[in-house]
Amino acid sequence: MTVSLQNLIDRSVGNMGSGIHSVVKETAIEVIKRAYKEDIYVQITSGYRSFAEQNRLYAQGRTAHGKIVTNAKGGQSNHNYGLAVDYVLLTSDGKTALWTINSKWKRVAQIAKALGFAWGGDWKSFKDYPHLEMMGGLTLSQLQAGKRPNLVSKVKNPTPAVLDKPKKSSSGGRSIVKTIQETLNKRYGLKIKVDGFPGPETYKALLKGFQTN
Repeated sequence: MTVSLQNLIDRSVGNMGSGIHSVVKETAIEVIKRAYKEDIYVQITSGYRSFAEQNRLYAQGRTAHGKIVTNAKGGQSNHNYGLAVDYVLLTSDGKTALWTINSKWKRVAQIAKALGFAWGGDWKSFKDYPHLEMMGGLTLSQLQAGKRPNLVSKVKNPTPAVLDKPKKSSSGGRSIVKTIQETLNKRYGLKIKVDGFPGPETYKALLKGFQTN
């Protein structure tokens, strides 16, 4: 049975968090909708990340167990300002994450870029294939100084029911994250807690997976 579009949207809204910029959120949902029409099943795995969450991620490989996965402390990531999301492709039933960076993955990036996102897969120094961001012409230094972009949505006729307020992650969304965590543990011999919530350890392992595939 094919996963429903609304299911993918509900999961993604929950994963983006309440701190996500409204235009980023609206546009990410539109990416999911357009990809779905092409039989590509996309789910947003993360969005807004608090400074505290970013600092926990930064601590890995330094003052906490694990390997270094980021050089960004709290306030040094675009996720900390609600301007970035990460995505993953799923099987048609919505139960399994697909890791291969193939033509479908790049097609999603193409759709996203047409709607105003910049794609981490285009970066020269470090390829971050799941990453999409909207900076609105601002630099990270300007964000740190308190400036915020004036983002203009390219989405026409968004669905109000979906965009009014964020929803909590559905049990289906947590199930997908659990499956991802179990797969990461088996593939890389890790001991991530299988709790259905995409915390720093899961994020670290995801980065490893994308960098090695």
